[in-house]
Amino acid sequence: MIRVENLQKRYDDFEIKNLNFEIQSGEYFVILGPSGAGKTLILEMLARLTKPDSGQISGLDGQKISLIYQDYMLFPHLDVFNNIGYGLKIKKADKEKIEDEVVKMADLVGISHLLHRQVTSLSGGEKQRVAIARALILKPAVLLLDEPTAALDLSTKYKIQRLLIKLHRRYKATFIHVTHDFEEALALGDRIALLIKGRIIQIGQPEKIFSNPKTRAAADFLGYKNVFSGEIKNSKMNVSGAKITTPLKQASSAYIAIRSNDIILSKTRILSSARNCFLGKVIKLIHRPSFIEVLVDIGPVLHVYITYQSYLEMNLTAGDEIWVTFKTISIKVFQH
Repeated sequence: MIRVENLQKRYDDFEIKNLNFEIQSGEYFVILGPSGAGKTLILEMLARLTKPDSGQISGLDGQKISLIYQDYMLFPHLDVFNNIGYGLKIKKADKEKIEDEVVKMADLVGISHLLHRQVTSLSGGEKQRVAIARALILKPAVLLLDEPTAALDLSTKYKIQRLLIKLHRRYKATFIHVTHDFEEALALGDRIALLIKGRIIQIGQPEKIFSNPKTRAAADFLGYKNVFSGEIKNSKMNVSGAKITTPLKQASSAYIAIRSNDIILSKTRILSSARNCFLGKVIKLIHRPSFIEVLVDIGPVLHVYITYQSYLEMNLTAGDEIWVTFKTISIKVFQH
């Protein structure tokens, strides 16, 4: 187990303060946060490349650690074969062992056909596979990944994500992966630590993090588009004339957030136990790759995600009247 206790580090006018978390052996642990949150700085402290000002990291002594940076850090004067085998060569492994291990690793990551290519001629996805192979050939107990798909196109990004899942299952090493992409965090992480401005806001299983943000900053970063503020009286918050029933009875100042896919649209009013049901007007439809985003004015404007099938069945157009329904339990309430 890796344990981080009271870790602090000041870098110019930025500060990582009082970080405390644990990572289980063999876990795929994702540190998720926006640019400038301190993600890479944490990785570098875990890799012993940067010394913290105070606090301690335990559980890494004697462990073999490999770090993969976003920009791959390949050796431009070496071909793919020699990039992958570089670590074994430094350890003075014999030539037969190096060749055998490089061939096996190249096959595993899908670049056997590239072994004699210069790395400068490779695509971004190919370079990332070389970097992964070079790191894993040393059989590290801990693999640190710094935004490994950030520079890749969407199709290549998904392929690298699938490769990382396969390699984690095969090697059972501890993977510590930092990213700003919450979809990637959801796809890969056993657990996620949400890092904002050098502080861990939440830590837990991916779905629990995404379904229950603890602060306004967390909700904004996680992609909640329906976030409103106001006073809650008798369980209701008046938002631009719409009296929304919340799980909290009283609060002089609070935020509420509703996930876009927790809202139901219908042409007729739904008879259900849901206490929030409003007649609104469609003001815009935005076609996304896998869903339709519908903007509905109920007083405040709600962003609602529906499937293409639902869109076609309802035959929605801008200007249509539409019923909006969501359950009280789907509303997240926080006060900072």
